[in-house]
Amino acid sequence: MKPGLLVISHGSRDGSWVTLVDEAIAKAAWPEGVPIASSFLECVPNRTIQDGIDALEAQGVDHIGVIPLFVSAGSTHVDEIAYALGVTAAPLAETGLAPFRVNARVLYGRPLDGGTVAADLGEASGEWPGLADSKEANGGAGGDAARALGGADDAEEDILLRMVEARLRGLGVRPGADGVLLVAHGSQHEPFQARWHDSLRGLARLLVKRGMCAAASHALLCCEDVAAAAQRLMSLLGGTADGFGERAEKLAAPFPMFDTAPSLGADDELGNHAVKRRVAMVPVFLSRGYFTTHVIPERLADVPVMYDGQTLLPHPALGRWLEREAERLLAMLAGRLKD
Repeated sequence: MKPGLLVISHGSRDGSWVTLVDEAIAKAAWPEGVPIASSFLECVPNRTIQDGIDALEAQGVDHIGVIPLFVSAGSTHVDEIAYALGVTAAPLAETGLAPFRVNARVLYGRPLDGGTVAADLGEASGEWPGLADSKEANGGAGGDAARALGGADDAEEDILLRMVEARLRGLGVRPGADGVLLVAHGSQHEPFQARWHDSLRGLARLLVKRGMCAAASHALLCCEDVAAAAQRLMSLLGGTADGFGERAEKLAAPFPMFDTAPSLGADDELGNHAVKRRVAMVPVFLSRGYFTTHVIPERLADVPVMYDGQTLLPHPALGRWLEREAERLLAMLAGRLKD
């Protein structure tokens, strides 16, 4: 067996977007002697996914561990790439992505939220049925590769939490007074929308439980009014601090669930000072682009939130996550081949 690793990102016409991803990948300490390729789904010439596959196979790689560098398993792109690689028999949503030419066997990893990609194929239990010859699944042109892996180990460092925490510090969020609205692109299709909600709801709850903010919620750009979400969170944050700690966990929910939540008033007593509560908006995007620089500000209009357009990258935790994921995939490949 000669293993290789293929990192797949979305891509962008914005060169700075690609640079941030490339720098994060370059800073990771990859396993010695293992060929690495970094590819993009779209918008980056000469660095397509097929280019990456071809480059690895040209070096004699016959087993490829794929790292989908996307925020969530709620991304339809994660699913369609799995299909095009032969990981799943069919995509869960319509796609124009054609099957890739793959001679190597493929093991598909997990995105940053640790979500399961192929839960519809019985992967929710975390079981992995083993490697199958990729040529058989794509009629000789691709791979019936190993399916997606299960969720992240609870003992592992939560990378998204670390990255969002850095953004809260950058925005000057006061843990005892301010609220946080997480905003992601999301999806209009199921089961992807539910996966996004589950991932972001869990992240919001962690922010509250670990004392990083007074309350947290989330909204999806694709199908929800982010300005209304921010205003709703603001109205819920207002008021006295009496009993607020007990209510904070209830506020870690998507904004439509706020309809029956109690209103708390305008100001809060923090120490000996009256402090007005604020809402910080954090885009859960890997890198800056059209949505973070144009769409979100336009949707916010005149809503007074703390927003600077900065995204999750750059952050050193991504390099460590890539290293761990590479080690895990290589260990899985080696272990399964011994069985």
